[in-house]
Amino acid sequence: MARSRQNVKDHNVVNMRRGFQPGIAFFLTLIIFLYLVILAWNLFTKKHISIYEVNTSEISDDSPLYAYVLRKEQIVNSDDEGFVNYFIPEGYRVGEGDVVYTLDYDDTLSDMLGTLKNDAKGGAEVSSVREQIETFYNTYSLSSHSQLADFHFRMNSLLLEQSRSNLYKDMKKMLKTNGQDLSYKKYKAPRSGVVSYYTDGYENVSESGVNKDVLDKSGTVERKQVAANGKIVVDEPAYKLVTSNDWSLIAMLDDNYYAALKDLDTVRITINKDGTSFNASIKHYMKDNKHFVKLSTSRFMERYINDRFLRIEFALRSAKGLKIPNSSILTKNYFEIPKDFCVSSDGKMTVIKQSTDEEGNTSVENIDLTSSYSENEFYYIRDNRLNKGDVILAGGGGTFKLDKTKSVEGVYNVNEGFCRFKPVEVMYHNKEYSIVSDTTKDGLNVFDHIVVDPKELNDDDFID
Repeated sequence: MARSRQNVKDHNVVNMRRGFQPGIAFFLTLIIFLYLVILAWNLFTKKHISIYEVNTSEISDDSPLYAYVLRKEQIVNSDDEGFVNYFIPEGYRVGEGDVVYTLDYDDTLSDMLGTLKNDAKGGAEVSSVREQIETFYNTYSLSSHSQLADFHFRMNSLLLEQSRSNLYKDMKKMLKTNGQDLSYKKYKAPRSGVVSYYTDGYENVSESGVNKDVLDKSGTVERKQVAANGKIVVDEPAYKLVTSNDWSLIAMLDDNYYAALKDLDTVRITINKDGTSFNASIKHYMKDNKHFVKLSTSRFMERYINDRFLRIEFALRSAKGLKIPNSSILTKNYFEIPKDFCVSSDGKMTVIKQSTDEEGNTSVENIDLTSSYSENEFYYIRDNRLNKGDVILAGGGGTFKLDKTKSVEGVYNVNEGFCRFKPVEVMYHNKEYSIVSDTTKDGLNVFDHIVVDPKELNDDDFID
């Protein structure tokens, strides 16, 4: 009987499924998930602030011009045929009557001169040779096979330069010592000048012959080395002699360049090829209804003795100072007040603001200005607590009502982590950047950090 009751009792037991009971792991996972969602939300909705570091720089917007090189030059042709040996290095000055080269008919002198050059070698020459080889290695192009001939000629000229002092006398002495009686002809310079061993076909072009068509050929001029294979024939150029230090650059000007140069007597020129700058005198003239300018100087002629066209720039539209992006510049209004109403306290400029409440009670407040600067007999001040119509008190008595304002350009400096307005004086600008003065009071300094695009920022906003 008891067993039956027990069976009935067992059949009345119902097993209930347990509900979801979150544990600590679930809550930790949920917290991490929510944190990541918040981070992602902030990442995609937060405004990103770009910061720029101020540096000293120079902006120049002069467009380069190609200019024709005009020199007093004379090609000296050979009157005979034979193997040529030169005694004057490229770009060196020769006096009237100095031996420039010799001709022989079986190339016997070449080996002898090579021996004399080797005897004159030294450490300085080795260094120079290395420099020439390195320059050739860095600039050589497989598409410019002619560079090999130029390099070979430059190396010969360099060796000649190291041993040129008494090379001709040493050659004659060696011939006498060896008892040799070689047949050769010596050729002397007809006048003093600087020697070049290249021609380009423009040697006889005068100032009147330089026009737009000539300047348009600036990229097609072809230099030819004289006696490239060591042999020369009758009436072939043996060398070129530049007979004056005075030389000129002739360029064609557009209207803007002409307007900038027309009232100048001299101008500063920079040669793009090597960055050399010098002053040149100016001569203007018209040709075929075009403005031309002749720029003359007596400096650096030897440096460009083998150039017929040079790319030049003028320092007309340029400025040097602190470089900042144009987008970083914004404008703030400054109130103009007499200097008596602004005092210096603990290194800060302070004004006393007088206020009147609705019941007619007056009070005063000392305001340490956010920004200020002086100009002539006035101070220009700015602070968020100052508004048009506010009354300012002078320390010795008297009142002044804020009314007149002046727009001032500046940037937001964020060196301290918040936006602080700094006035700037723009000296020059192009489409992207401005050059501002580095002497503006309470202005920018090198390595300051500024906001690139401050349009939606305000004073004292924090930058994180």
